[in-house]
Amino acid sequence: MLKEKLLGTWKLKSFTGTDEEGVTVQIMGEGATGFICYSQDGWVSVEILRADRPRYDIPDTELGSDEQTLAAARGMFAYAGRFTVDEENQIVYHELEFSLIPNWIGSRQKRYVTFKDDGNTLILTADPVRIGKDGKRRNTALVWVR
Repeated sequence: MLKEKLLGTWKLKSFTGTDEEGVTVQIMGEGATGFICYSQDGWVSVEILRADRPRYDIPDTELGSDEQTLAAARGMFAYAGRFTVDEENQIVYHELEFSLIPNWIGSRQKRYVTFKDDGNTLILTADPVRIGKDGKRRNTALVWVR
């Protein structure tokens, strides 16, 4: 069953977006890291970080400059909430209760699920969305590994 195959923690391998011209880019830059965790009790949590996020001059949660704080927020993607699955169509829905992007709170994010490598690679794709600094519509693909 799909839910059981999703359960556990997966590490990000790649996060790409392909535009209408077929050009593919790394959405969070080269070397982005992160994880997605699906829990037995129906929760999902996602955190993705750019590899080149600048460090704060003073390593304290409140002592980064405004520019450093902005760069840290722009270099991270995170949300959490409940998840449900559509077994027949191999879709997982993320029902967001928390999100770094305030407009996503309360939203339902649809992800198409594919497994490869005997279930050790998880690929989540989505319908085209405006993403990336240039604002182009892209088909996204997140590849996760155990």
